[in-house]
Amino acid sequence: MTKAAWARMFARVLIAIDDVRQNQAVVDLVKGIATEGVTEVHALHCRVRELSGYSWYARENRNQAAFQAEAAVFDLRMAGLAAGADVRFAIVDRVAEAILDEARAFGADLIVLGPPRRREFAARIFGSITQRVIQRAACPVLVAPRAAGRSGRSMRTGTPASGHQS
Repeated sequence: MTKAAWARMFARVLIAIDDVRQNQAVVDLVKGIATEGVTEVHALHCRVRELSGYSWYARENRNQAAFQAEAAVFDLRMAGLAAGADVRFAIVDRVAEAILDEARAFGADLIVLGPPRRREFAARIFGSITQRVIQRAACPVLVAPRAAGRSGRSMRTGTPASGHQS
């Protein structure tokens, strides 16, 4: 498939960003498939909230969350793409639902997720955001590979692992 055909097919791309170190893989993947003047990119950073005792707390403050979103938008705009971002609160076990809700509201033709935090075995036991998004998304989902040099082997083949955010 040519880049022009890809861009026509996926004109509205939602990227779920999590961590600056992992964002680069997502942003680079989108820059490789997006077409200037055609593709509109929307970055979503979920500010995860957890219940501790009788109160809610977020793992990061407002400025840290805004930095994650702004860094991705800056990189995409420097590549000539139309990009915007949102930061949303999401309960720790409802991140996948927040991503899917944002994709629906944005009218995404494609969702791009970052590499996983958990390996295959841990994801099977504890669950995976990526698996939930893939299973429930109304549009295609693309998962960025892990950064080069990251250790890990796939349990099935023994080859270097590639994966997605969990």
